[in-house]
Amino acid sequence: MPKKLGITAIAAACLLAVAAPVFADDSTPETTTTTELSATTTIASTVPEPDEPAPTTRIDELLDVSSQRIVDGPAIVDNRTPTRGTQLQIVPPPPPPPDAFDPPANSGFGRRVVYSKSKQTVWVYDATNTIIKMHRVSGRQDPNDPTPGTYRVWSRSIRTFSINNPSITWGHMVRFAKGDRGGNIGFHDIPYQYGRPVQTTDQLGQALSGGCVRQAYDDAVWMWNWAQLGTVVVVTP
Repeated sequence: MPKKLGITAIAAACLLAVAAPVFADDSTPETTTTTELSATTTIASTVPEPDEPAPTTRIDELLDVSSQRIVDGPAIVDNRTPTRGTQLQIVPPPPPPPDAFDPPANSGFGRRVVYSKSKQTVWVYDATNTIIKMHRVSGRQDPNDPTPGTYRVWSRSIRTFSINNPSITWGHMVRFAKGDRGGNIGFHDIPYQYGRPVQTTDQLGQALSGGCVRQAYDDAVWMWNWAQLGTVVVVTP
């Protein structure tokens, strides 16, 4: 009996030794480690290669733009592009306003000087009724000095002065009329008083004189050479 028990005990010990590793393999952390590595490998396989662009989300996937439409050109109604059609001028447009430098109408014909008091401008016509010169002046804008009408140059002076105030002098005087107080009226350059001009050339076009027609120096010299005795001068309102 002791020998049988010994053999049995040895056999049982061998069975326990063989079965132990099987139980240990099912419970050791190695299985968990293998599972974690497997999961890591699966996740890594979804990462794109470095040379591939990362996936992006389009803005129209985030916003509902199904009801919106970008229109390029005229809006389309009922699958038809609208047209402008034809235009017809029923009433003719009004005429453009007259230019400030347009000469007055009905100012005579032929070689003459036309002086507009309202526009403070002079136009010079040759014998063919062609405008050969135009420039701004400074005269007087009241109904007199001079009264509108047709005159002729009757006197000329290279230098002269004001009878009422001899300190005021000017040059290239071309007289063509008389004022309502008896003073001489003519074309001349801008007067000087005490060595200074009484106005600037930029102020030409404004009614600043007592009756005569002031001009820029170059215009006064031109008029002096052109408007000889007997030259027609037409004064308009």
